[in-house]
Amino acid sequence: MQKQIISFLALACSIFANARSQPNIVFIIADDLGWADVEFHGGNTPTPNLNQLLAEGVELRQHYVAPVCSPTRAGFLTGRYWSRFGITTPINNQGLPFETMTVAKALSKAGYSTALIGKWHLGSKPEWGPNHFGFEHSYGSLAGGIAPYNHHYKKGPYSVTWHRNHKLIEEEGHVTDLLTNEAVKW
Repeated sequence: MQKQIISFLALACSIFANARSQPNIVFIIADDLGWADVEFHGGNTPTPNLNQLLAEGVELRQHYVAPVCSPTRAGFLTGRYWSRFGITTPINNQGLPFETMTVAKALSKAGYSTALIGKWHLGSKPEWGPNHFGFEHSYGSLAGGIAPYNHHYKKGPYSVTWHRNHKLIEEEGHVTDLLTNEAVKW
């Protein structure tokens, strides 16, 4: 019995140590941000927080992006060319098949907690949202560009896409403040 307890304690300590030694991973995908728009690439606009993240982290420099949002997100999340999914323009319909392996699914399998806070734009209904692709928490817009205060997208079937996890919600506040507060809270 004593051997089993010691083995269990050793295993528990090992699991705890491994969980604590995993680095935090934060991916930032910014639409319409040019290479030289940030201070650390010679831009004129001060970006001290991004500069600090870079100084303490890793910058990925050899990756493909598309000139529009949905294809870039599909490629980033899957590691595959977005055209393999038929995504070449911004979309509101379901973008990825549910069985698609994503970076969020891989990180979850490795013991990470995962969240997508911001713009999804790979399907503008909750049933096509980030929670079905490996993100245990999601918050923000399921669609593309939204109004900053009422968080509504263009008129039509996808005008309300502000969500928390699997539910569409209505909230007051500026989108930047809401997303920042959610990220800090998470």
